[in-house]
Amino acid sequence: MTSTLTFPSDAAPAFPSISLELPDTWAPFSPSGAVLAAGRATEHGEFRPNVIVAVTRFDADYTLQTAIDALTLQVQLIDGVVELGRDELPVLGTDGFRIEFSYSDPRVGTLMQGVRLALLANGPVVDLVQITATATGAQAATLWGELRDVQSSAALTGS
Repeated sequence: MTSTLTFPSDAAPAFPSISLELPDTWAPFSPSGAVLAAGRATEHGEFRPNVIVAVTRFDADYTLQTAIDALTLQVQLIDGVVELGRDELPVLGTDGFRIEFSYSDPRVGTLMQGVRLALLANGPVVDLVQITATATGAQAATLWGELRDVQSSAALTGS
């Protein structure tokens, strides 16, 4: 006897439906591994400040603390990283975490990133949502508030 497993289904639920509110100067793009991504308009050849949303599925016993520990270790392993701050804050209407840091990139100079995490129960699994904002150091000096606003706008839009 055989059976059929489908996606989405009770055994394999769909990913959460997420929205971002974008300023008029922003447009969507589609990088590999992201469920949502948008960037600010820039001059040709200039780094595009962006916010990227990724979702990773785990067994139901995976915890937010495990995700935080993995992320902070990953950040600490970046050569020359400078941590700028971290705290617990709501993300997608649930407990979440934020870390911001900068490091040198050989292609564009200083990059600043802010990562927010939330863990969403989803039937027999949990979905880790990671919302990452990235800009160059020079861009961050004037645009970091805008990138944070886009991150903060992330919302669940369906069941």
